[in-house]
Amino acid sequence: MIICASRRTDIPAFHSEWMMNRLRAGYALVRNPVHRTLVYRVDLAQRNVDAIVFVTKNPAPMVPRLKEIGAMGHTSIFMVTVTPYGRDLEPGVPFKADVVDAFKDVSDTIGRDRILWRYDPVIVDSRHSVEWHRRRFGLLCRELEGYTDRCIFSFLETYGRFSPRNDVLRAASPAEMDAVAAMMAPIAVEHGIRLSYCCPRRDLSRFGIDGIGCIDRTLMRRLGIPFEEPSAPLREGCSCVRNIDIGEYDTCGHNCAYCYANATDSAAREARKYDPESELLCGALRPGDEIVTLAGRRGPRLSDYADRAP
Repeated sequence: MIICASRRTDIPAFHSEWMMNRLRAGYALVRNPVHRTLVYRVDLAQRNVDAIVFVTKNPAPMVPRLKEIGAMGHTSIFMVTVTPYGRDLEPGVPFKADVVDAFKDVSDTIGRDRILWRYDPVIVDSRHSVEWHRRRFGLLCRELEGYTDRCIFSFLETYGRFSPRNDVLRAASPAEMDAVAAMMAPIAVEHGIRLSYCCPRRDLSRFGIDGIGCIDRTLMRRLGIPFEEPSAPLREGCSCVRNIDIGEYDTCGHNCAYCYANATDSAAREARKYDPESELLCGALRPGDEIVTLAGRRGPRLSDYADRAP
C-alpha cells in the first residue's frame, strides 16, 4: 500500500505534527471527500505500508522528522514543488531560497533518487512569458542539479474544485505548450534532470519529455517498491499507481491563486478545528459516520475512495 500525504493539502508544511502522531499510532482516519459520512481507517503500520509519498511546497518542517520516520522502517519519497512565482500567486509559500535549502536537506537525508521536483503548474500569460520561464527554470535547474534526478511539470488547468482567485489566470495554448517544452527540455538535460509531463493533454515526446505519472511504475520498480494498478485514474490523463491519500481538502495555508484543493476562503479555513492529537486531520467523528478499514497491500479496492475532485 502506497500512502500519499497529500494531493489534498500540504501535510509536511502545515500538519507534520499530526502526521508523526498518526505514524506512531499506526493508523489515521480519513473522511471521504465526496461521501462525507464515509470515514476510512487507514492502516499506517510499517508492515502494511510500502512507501509514503510526501507532496509539499515546503518540506522544512518534515526535515527533522525524517530520521524518526526512517527508524520506523518507512520508505519516504518526496515530491517538492518549487516554482518561481511571487506572493501575488503564492502568498503563503516561503521564500524560494528557503524552500530550495530544505529540498537539498531532504535530498541529503534520503537520497536524490527519492526526491522529485515539481515545476507545477506552468502558467503562461503576459507576465509569465516563455522567456520569463526560461530564465527562472534555468536558475532553479542550476540550484537543484545533483539533488534530484527528475522534474515533473504540468500546465495550468481548470478542473474539479478549481476556482481561480485571479481573473488573469488561463490555460496555455497548444503553441505555448510546445514553446515551453522546447525551452525546458535542453535546459533540463544540461543539468542532468529528466523531464516528465504530468497528466499529459498534449504529446510532448518529440521534445524528449515523458508523459508518465508522478507516482509512476518506473520509479516504484527502480526503488523496489511493490505497487498495484489503480481501479480508475484519479483524473483524466493520470497514470499514477494505486495510492491512498490521507489528506483533507481546505486545510492548506499556502493560499495559491491557482489551487484546486482549497474551495473556501482563508478565513473560513482558519476557523476549522485542527488538533494534532486527533485521528482525523480536521474535525472529529460525527453520529452516523460509517468507518471502513483500509489495511494491507491487498486491501479493498473502493472506487469511491479515488481522489477525484468533487
